[in-house]
Amino acid sequence: MPICSNCGNNVPDGSRFCTVCGAPIAAAPRSSVDPNAQDMGPAPQAPQPEYWQSAPNYAPSYSYSRPAVGSVFDIYGKAFGCLAKKPIRLWGLSLLYMVIVSMVSSLGAFVPIITLPITLILSLGFTGVLQDGYHGLDVRSEQLFQGFKKDEVVRNGAGMCWQSLWNMIWSLVPIMNIIKYYSYCFVPYILLTDKEITATEALRKSMRMTKGYKGKMFLADFLIIIGFFLVLLVLGLLTRIPYLGILFGIILVLLYIAAILFLPIFCGLVRTAFFNEVNAIYTE
Repeated sequence: MPICSNCGNNVPDGSRFCTVCGAPIAAAPRSSVDPNAQDMGPAPQAPQPEYWQSAPNYAPSYSYSRPAVGSVFDIYGKAFGCLAKKPIRLWGLSLLYMVIVSMVSSLGAFVPIITLPITLILSLGFTGVLQDGYHGLDVRSEQLFQGFKKDEVVRNGAGMCWQSLWNMIWSLVPIMNIIKYYSYCFVPYILLTDKEITATEALRKSMRMTKGYKGKMFLADFLIIIGFFLVLLVLGLLTRIPYLGILFGIILVLLYIAAILFLPIFCGLVRTAFFNEVNAIYTE
């Protein structure tokens, strides 16, 4: 029941004026809530703005995988195709490279601090021979010494020694020594193809490029080694056959000689094929 604000008298409901003093009665405020309205649940929220997805608590889920290179047998095919085009030239340069390295190592056996950088820079030059041979370019003996260019010899020597040092450090840790070997294996190719890169950055770039591909490179080398020894084992067993064993013995000797001559070149071309496949993806 309303109360008159002037005299304090109780006023009947619905009265507009006080029945005692005649003062007007203020109307009671209406409720903004409809008592008969049904509960419809919480009001729908407005769509979140696009920048909401960049808030710290927003964590989208996604997966990333490195683009695939060709299969191991595709890599073998490219390496063999390159070797088949220039077998004598590549084999001759490989033999010359091994002779020079052997001479340098023997002459400086007591001063490894000098001979080691020289042999490593020579290996960089032989990598350049494989790289040019892979792309069908002409290969020459002077390319073995391309790492000794006046403006590049310090960088090349530092890069190859830096790679060799880290390989030596990780060689003390089983399993990791294999992983790190393949992580650093692109260093000579990077030094040859990127003339502006520093020695330390070449190592880091090799680690970035080989990420996701080390397993396939290891598999390629593993299959070559296992396949070679299995063939030798089978031929060795066949040499025990009466009469025919002599024929298999000759085949075994010839295969062994061919492996010594061409297997290092083939393995080098396999590594070269991997680098060029990965580098094509890396630079896209």
